[in-house]
Amino acid sequence: MAVFRILEAKARPGAVDRLTELLLRQQRDIVDAAPGAVFAQSLRSGDQVLAVSSWQSDEDLQRYLDQDVTRDFYRALPELLMGTPSVRTYEVVQPGQPGTGWADGGPAGNGATR
Repeated sequence: MAVFRILEAKARPGAVDRLTELLLRQQRDIVDAAPGAVFAQSLRSGDQVLAVSSWQSDEDLQRYLDQDVTRDFYRALPELLMGTPSVRTYEVVQPGQPGTGWADGGPAGNGATR
């Protein structure tokens, strides 16, 4: 099952450029080359950053997380951040899976009963 990994954080004063470069380097050099990586994107709004990656499976994500270079990336974050980053992993919900909430597997207005 496909998964998304989302990291959200606030940079320390004066550190947003270094944080942005760290995120981009990790994305370009490590995530983009990782087996099972579908895509990665880094976003910035002022001193807030968001890094999103998509993986073909939870196992692919776990292999990425188990690399020394990925652990080094996470160890480098604290000196650049205000507080602890929010890091969440989500499974992609597919039509027909239990708990999707759609009677017909499609959005309301596309044949679903209201």
